[in-house]
Amino acid sequence: MWLMNWIPWFVLSAIFESYGQVLFKKAALSTQHLSGYHYFRGLAKSHYLYLGIALYIGEMAVWLYIISNLPLSIAFPLSGLQEMILVLFVAATLKEKIVPLAWLGIVLIAIGVSLVS
Repeated sequence: MWLMNWIPWFVLSAIFESYGQVLFKKAALSTQHLSGYHYFRGLAKSHYLYLGIALYIGEMAVWLYIISNLPLSIAFPLSGLQEMILVLFVAATLKEKIVPLAWLGIVLIAIGVSLVS
């Protein structure tokens, strides 16, 4: 039951990492019409990139807090929450179509996470 107290921290970590990935994708999409040096220069000007980096720094801080208090053999499998949340974020914010096989994968991850916890 003590592990259930840590689930909010795992969810927060997953939200930071997942939304960071969405922001990186938005940064890449905003400069996809450019090539070479101009592509990277455009990325350097993208506020999405810097917000994504900030979220990754936040995720790293939360993750370090988690693994300083839990065995890595428990913490790492529970990080599977990130994949589930990422797919939901991608579907909601980027309007990407999620194929049925991906939904099956999410269900299997959810089963695995619940077995570990």
